[in-house]
Amino acid sequence: MANFAISVQNVSKKFSKTIKHTMLYGATDLMKAFTGLNSPASHLRSGEFWAVNDVSFELRQGEAIGLIGSNGAGKSTMLKMLNGIYMPDIGAISIRGRMGALIEVGAGFHPMLTGRENIFINGTILGMTRNDIARKLDSIIDFAGIGDFIDAPVKHYSSGMFVRLGFAIAAHCKPDILLIDEVLAVGDANFKRKCLNHLAGLQRDGVTFVIVSHNMQTIEGITEKALFFHHGRIAAYGKTGDVISRYELQSLTADSAPKPIEQSSDPNALSLVKTYHGYGTSEISIEKMVLYDSAGSPSKEFRSDDSLTVEVSLKSPASLKTKLCISFINQHDAVCLGTYKILDISQGTQKMRILFDKVQLTTGTYKIAFHLFDTSHTNPYFNGHFGYFTMRKEGAVVTPGLNTPHCWAYPTIKIVS
Repeated sequence: MANFAISVQNVSKKFSKTIKHTMLYGATDLMKAFTGLNSPASHLRSGEFWAVNDVSFELRQGEAIGLIGSNGAGKSTMLKMLNGIYMPDIGAISIRGRMGALIEVGAGFHPMLTGRENIFINGTILGMTRNDIARKLDSIIDFAGIGDFIDAPVKHYSSGMFVRLGFAIAAHCKPDILLIDEVLAVGDANFKRKCLNHLAGLQRDGVTFVIVSHNMQTIEGITEKALFFHHGRIAAYGKTGDVISRYELQSLTADSAPKPIEQSSDPNALSLVKTYHGYGTSEISIEKMVLYDSAGSPSKEFRSDDSLTVEVSLKSPASLKTKLCISFINQHDAVCLGTYKILDISQGTQKMRILFDKVQLTTGTYKIAFHLFDTSHTNPYFNGHFGYFTMRKEGAVVTPGLNTPHCWAYPTIKIVS
């Protein structure tokens, strides 16, 4: 334990689903504790659930970890147990160093007092001495950036001003360990940038961070490792990028995607999920689309630094000069990567292989838009979408934008009979 700032060992916390059960079990537990007959903590009674279930992790001084997951997954409960607001029902939490928390910024503000007066009150609550606060007062006021309103009662503050002042006070506590819960989700872009720069400075000074956020860019920018919470349990724990990929892949499913119009008997093939009717001659038929990874194996999962080959089995009634448009479309129906190419299609059945050296896409679920037009781009010989495959971001993704020529790729295309 001596090497760790935070040690969490097999921690669980349960709550009741209703106020009725909360009051009943609270009174019962109080009476049993008074008589020395405690209920087993591992037992769930009617109406109870595990908000956090058997969680363990350790954090060295100066390290930063992100807690991610959907709403209700257990992230904030874990943070409040670290801060001592809740006590675990099972397991143990060990903390080494002075704790600071940006969980509910502005908690303890008196609405009738001025911002300046509340700095002294709130700073004292957060563990600073009056001399510390007086020495840092000008810096806190400057950081908050609320101007002359610092001498106005805080009841007249906007929600943004309230949060800015609360963050400014808490950020000047200079703790050994800092707990952060979604406080960067508010405020304008300049204030967020100021907050992140301040946190980066604290990190360089060796402050340990535990941060909860739904903003994956914030998590990835501050932390080296992450915990993915799912229904109170740890679903993934490790390097931040890997854990975020796991979380986003689970979150971005194709559950709401269109049902296949046509599905190949080959389990490796992508299904046809959308076609455009009443437009074009649709002379070319697509019999099958299969994706291959860098090892030449059929796959529906790739990393952003992988190569990807799209193999299309097609049949044409005649030899045609065509304009190919192939693009990758994300779950928001935005075109993320694609290419145009003039191709000669022979009469009969053939295979088209389209090799992308690196598929620079972020984590998510994608479908492939595949279009073959005449060279004037007015008559579609084939016009449809195939889906789905998943992508995990690996390192930096350099796709500059959406629906711009800059995100077009230049794959190698071969047609074989």
